[in-house]
Amino acid sequence: MTNGRFVSVRHRALANSKRPRISMAYFAAPPLQAKITVLDQFVTQSRPNLYRAFTWAEYKKATYSLRLGDSRLKLFRVVEEDHEIASLDKDLQHQTSFKH
Repeated sequence: MTNGRFVSVRHRALANSKRPRISMAYFAAPPLQAKITVLDQFVTQSRPNLYRAFTWAEYKKATYSLRLGDSRLKLFRVVEEDHEIASLDKDLQHQTSFKH
């Protein structure tokens, strides 16, 4: 995941009435216990993680609990308070590292 840097577009297909359209579905997925998280290069101090880590099994479960057009990633979004707590934890760690 790119932490909101690149946003997927909704899939849409236009039918051409002059030629038949042939489609082939292909589905691939990681193992159910694979951890999905934001890539390190997209997390900075000014742009902290927007999403918590989750497994493919959790994502699939979310998929089946929502309507087709609903965003599944919103379920894994980090709330603002979590960012504030993480920031305070970093400050505390930084302060205590100078004492040793």
